[in-house]
Amino acid sequence: MRLACLAIGLVWAAATAAEALYRLPWPEGLSFMFTQVSDGRITSHFTKATLHAVDIAMPEGIPVLAARAGVVEALEMRHGASPEEDPLSYEGNFVRVRHVDGTAAIYAHLRHAGVAVRVGEGVEPGQLLGYSGSTGDVLEPHLHFAVTRVQTDSAGLREDVSLPMKFYVGEPPLAFAPRAALRVTANYSGAAEVPRTPSESQPLTPWKPPALGPDEEARAWWLAAAWLAWGIVALAGFWRFSRK
Repeated sequence: MRLACLAIGLVWAAATAAEALYRLPWPEGLSFMFTQVSDGRITSHFTKATLHAVDIAMPEGIPVLAARAGVVEALEMRHGASPEEDPLSYEGNFVRVRHVDGTAAIYAHLRHAGVAVRVGEGVEPGQLLGYSGSTGDVLEPHLHFAVTRVQTDSAGLREDVSLPMKFYVGEPPLAFAPRAALRVTANYSGAAEVPRTPSESQPLTPWKPPALGPDEEARAWWLAAAWLAWGIVALAGFWRFSRK
């Protein structure tokens, strides 16, 4: 019975993790771009804990909001007290929120003293966690966001492993995967369109075939028949010429 309950619990946890969607971690109406994602050009996400992380171009001082409900497990806000300070860690100032399914989300590179929650505090999606910045090992201000799960490696050591994630916009929720150069506006007050990168965008004026009247349609068929007949005659002439 215990094994059956454990198996059911594991299946439920896996299903919950697979179905989890994440709110954009910035306020309603603001738009920001994903600049580093797992299936794009990787410049700094090489470890297991960052492989599926995303970077979002964001100036300093933007409110960073919880993407999913959970409990604040850890935080740091002391880094970056002066511009001359060398980075003491990759993440710099951060907030880590543990979710009900055992995964955790990390919001990193927050500004100095830019954390608005405390350890042990429960948070809801859209709740203020802190403010964006450029602390840690970074060149430009941006928000680093990752979802991780603790796993045991082949040596029996526990380690954080990043997981693929999907965000959502709109009401009802519209899910999408983060992609490089994808700029998304946070919209949770109404219907939303599928976010697209510039290369995925639809043409401004989609082409539609012109509607033909009865006389025009008959003329079009006559012209098509004439061109077909001319092609057959030309092909026959070419065949006779090549035989000589």
